[in-house]
Amino acid sequence: MEITGIVNDDRSRGPAAFRVFLRVYGVLTLAIFVLLFVGFLAQSPLLAEHGGALNWTIWNDVRCGSEHLHVPPMLMVIYMVWGVFLLRAAGDPHDYASFLNFTMWANLAHGLLMAVQAVTEIHHYWSKFLTDIPFVMILALGIYLWRRSDARSRPSQPVSDVAGPQ
Repeated sequence: MEITGIVNDDRSRGPAAFRVFLRVYGVLTLAIFVLLFVGFLAQSPLLAEHGGALNWTIWNDVRCGSEHLHVPPMLMVIYMVWGVFLLRAAGDPHDYASFLNFTMWANLAHGLLMAVQAVTEIHHYWSKFLTDIPFVMILALGIYLWRRSDARSRPSQPVSDVAGPQ
C-alpha cells in the first residue's frame, strides 16, 4: 500500500524522465552561461580594443558594437536565471506549468528565428544548426511532449489546451 502511495506521489510531480530532462537542461544552461559570464568579465579590459569578449565564445557572431557592450552580460544573466528556474521546475513541473509553457513557446520562437537568420546568412551562421538551434528546439519539444502526455493523463483538461494558459 505505501509503495503505491509513493509511486502515485511521484507521478503527480511528473514523470521522472521529464524531471531529469529539466535538470539536465537547467544544469547545462546555468553552466554554459555562468562560464560565458565569467569569461566575459575576465576579459572586460580588452572589450574596447578587441571588439568584445564574445569574439572568443560560442557567441562569436554577435555584433552588438562597442556602444552596446552592456547587452551580452544582461542576456547571460537572464539565461542563468532561466537555468535556475529549469532546475526548480524539475522538482515539480506542475507547479511551474506557466513557466514551462513560456519556456516552450519562447524557445520555439527563438529557434525558428535563429533558423531563418542562419538560412539567410548561411556562410556566417551555419554553426547555429549544430549548437543553439537544436538546444532550444529540443527543450521546446521536450516540454511540449510532457504537456501533451500530462493533458492526456488528466481527464479534466482537454488535449487541445496543452499549450494554452494555465
